[in-house]
Amino acid sequence: MSPSSQPTGADLAMQLTNELANEITTAKAAAAKQTWQLPDWPKSANAWVKSVLLANNIEPIGELVEVKCWALGQVLKHATTEGDVYFKATAHLPLFSNESQVAQRLSQLFPQHSATVITIDADKQWLLASDFGAALEETVPLSVWADAFNAFAKLQIASSQQLDALSASGCLTRDISQLPQQLSTIFNDSSIMSRLPESITAQPQHCHSALIALQQAISALQQYHLPNTLVHSDLHIENVAQVNGEYVFFDWSDACISHPFIDGTYLFRMPPSADKQQVIEAYLAQWRQFQPLPKLKQAWSMAEVVCYAHQAVSYAQMINRLPQQHIKDLQAAFENAFRRLFDKALMAT
Repeated sequence: MSPSSQPTGADLAMQLTNELANEITTAKAAAAKQTWQLPDWPKSANAWVKSVLLANNIEPIGELVEVKCWALGQVLKHATTEGDVYFKATAHLPLFSNESQVAQRLSQLFPQHSATVITIDADKQWLLASDFGAALEETVPLSVWADAFNAFAKLQIASSQQLDALSASGCLTRDISQLPQQLSTIFNDSSIMSRLPESITAQPQHCHSALIALQQAISALQQYHLPNTLVHSDLHIENVAQVNGEYVFFDWSDACISHPFIDGTYLFRMPPSADKQQVIEAYLAQWRQFQPLPKLKQAWSMAEVVCYAHQAVSYAQMINRLPQQHIKDLQAAFENAFRRLFDKALMAT
């Protein structure tokens, strides 16, 4: 290629493929031993938390207590004379952002919607945060979902002015234009596709249909000119708390910079109802500064297959990089991501 020539679509596709391969290679070594799989765990975490608390003039009580521990992270809490604090260690994986850094930056940029981060260890992806109360339960009325998604849309719009700061804090950019090539690479990787049951992979044309439907949806979605924003990638009501009348959003391991409607995944999966429609309209209401509501609804419908593709790429890299004994934690979610993608693609083509 001459210095003055422009890269072709094939050049860009190859670049994206190489970048994903490099990310996977780098993370493969890291994922082999997460910090909680090392011999000094949990002693190392206990020592770090106590030193941080004492440095902040907070008296620790007892030891760390397990809250939730699984393949993608470890959440523990520690009692103190000033209330509980929460420790989280996040897995090193190729499409995971550095959650500790992202959470810290969010607590600075959007404190009313974020946990208060006491400190972090960015290299280990450890963070220590103040208690912000209990997460909302899945059984709350959908009117609460509507309020929370409306607040999250405001946060996303505000984040569109902070993308450089978020990127500098380890928040990955996962533009939807990259999805077809990433998905094509996965479809050609037998080490990933062989992990899906035959009921999903029995029809080879499903992959072709998915790529066509995805590319069409992306092209259509881009015509609405909505800005890239902060995306949670796992936004459901149990990753939300309500504190002093404000919604606090947490669990940012899957966070990225992408099309905002990627965060509609859980809403798309809900059965149709008038209450569900109210949640969607509450979310879309904040975007009317960019497009009128009828066009936003059109864009929203285009985004569904894009959401499922984003999820499929995420789970594919997780399932192929984690130790065998941890795959069972993710197998059902991995299969469901591809099942939804193929089902929606077949409906669209």
